[in-house]
Amino acid sequence: MNILDRGFAVFAPRYAARRMWARSVLSLYEGGRSTRRRKKSRDNSTGERQVVRDAATVRATVRDLERNYDLVDGALSTLVRNIIGPSGISIEPMPRLNTPGDKYDSIDDDFARQLLDLWREWSKSPEVTRTLNWVQAQELACRSWLRDGEFFAQMVEGPRAPIRHASRVPLSIELLEADVVPLDFEDEARNIEAGIERNEWGQPLAYHAYKQHPGKGGWTSLADMKRVPAERMLHVAVRRRLSGLRGISLFASAIDRLIDIKDYEESERIAARIAARIAAYIKRDKDMEGFAPAVDDNGQPKDRDFLLEAGAIFTETLPGESIEMINPERPNTVLEQFRTAMMRAVSRAIGLSYSSLSGDYDGTYSAQRQELVEAYDGYRMMTQTFVARFVQPVWERFVTMAIASGQLVVPSHIRPESVAQAIFRGPKMPWIDPQREARGLRELFDARVMSRTQAIAERGGRVQDTFEEIARERDLADELGFSLDSLTGDGADDNNPDDEDTRTPPRRQPRQRAAHLRAVRNTGDLSA
Repeated sequence: MNILDRGFAVFAPRYAARRMWARSVLSLYEGGRSTRRRKKSRDNSTGERQVVRDAATVRATVRDLERNYDLVDGALSTLVRNIIGPSGISIEPMPRLNTPGDKYDSIDDDFARQLLDLWREWSKSPEVTRTLNWVQAQELACRSWLRDGEFFAQMVEGPRAPIRHASRVPLSIELLEADVVPLDFEDEARNIEAGIERNEWGQPLAYHAYKQHPGKGGWTSLADMKRVPAERMLHVAVRRRLSGLRGISLFASAIDRLIDIKDYEESERIAARIAARIAAYIKRDKDMEGFAPAVDDNGQPKDRDFLLEAGAIFTETLPGESIEMINPERPNTVLEQFRTAMMRAVSRAIGLSYSSLSGDYDGTYSAQRQELVEAYDGYRMMTQTFVARFVQPVWERFVTMAIASGQLVVPSHIRPESVAQAIFRGPKMPWIDPQREARGLRELFDARVMSRTQAIAERGGRVQDTFEEIARERDLADELGFSLDSLTGDGADDNNPDDEDTRTPPRRQPRQRAAHLRAVRNTGDLSA
């Protein structure tokens, strides 16, 4: 209150109060003001409270759209394909040698292969029902994560009854939908909120889950629930707020727009069917009210022939009647423009490129590549979340159980802290113009700003496997007496002895080939 207001307050306090109220109104953010035509939300409850209130409805709505709307089903399939890829998240173990003074931090490839052999055996049937392999388990888990907003996975360890593990490593996973951990289960005494028991810092201590999916029907009670310690439960959620652990569907903000597109398309299809059938109707003047049509001997109205066919002439019309055609004015000329604008907004909301959502791949190479690069940054972010919250914990638990069960013996020359270390790679970004992009990779190699290891990894391969395969091809070609370089069509001159890269490598004996493979494995140099 300034001096003038204080003076008014002495002699006219009501007027002074109105002045102060008017000043406070003028100082507000326009974005925070509600008007008669536009109401602003004042709900600032925690993210957990908002998810508890709305997540179940959102989840059921998106599931219905997935079942009945091809656009949503296709969007989910494309997102899953770009996040985990057709072969799932690839894992490359990185056990390090415990060698003092090793400046290259070398990797023990033999021990890494032992890990991969056990992992591939376990990956055939990793989950408790034995109906899914590891790639299928990742696909369904990722789909549930995006559609429902979250999913859970329980680690079932050890040779305990009644579980029978499908591999030598006693570990299986139980994939659980979001419904299994109830949103409405709370207990203030035990600090349980939304089915998650936490400590005073908000860290999960346990998850309270139904023993069976509540969607099977029937009455569920506390007796039908179990307490799963947090160290045995994985939880992957789409979180938009700091204040909460439960997730909301990735499609939550786009639901109304998707339903609008679906309804509009249905209306256009109905209108197009009506237009294709050339519908007509009989129009009567209002002066014909009370007019009785002619009847037959049984007192029924006589049938009149108004069949539409080429050259038809209608003579059955009565005075005051006329035949009018229904003109739905279809196809709608702005349908494609409207649908494109709506789908662009949806694609932004769910992080999927417009071309992938709509199937419209028209455009120049530069435009398509720019869209692809931007989209794949978003896919990689989601891949990293999926890896950090699901794939990596499963891998680390697998290594732990493999060692505990005696199926894996760690050599003394391996650093203990690096036994479970690995590189996790999602799907590679596809090439639009392979010739241009391969030329770009070659220029990056020549400029020494990118290694072949990085390039092979980006294509979903493993540098050791790739180099050993190339070495085997060269040895086989050497034994058969022809040059691989002359078959590549790269213009190499096999007769030029000064061109070291194009000369046929000398024929090696079996011992030399074995030594060569070891050198390739240790150095990555094909010329070794």
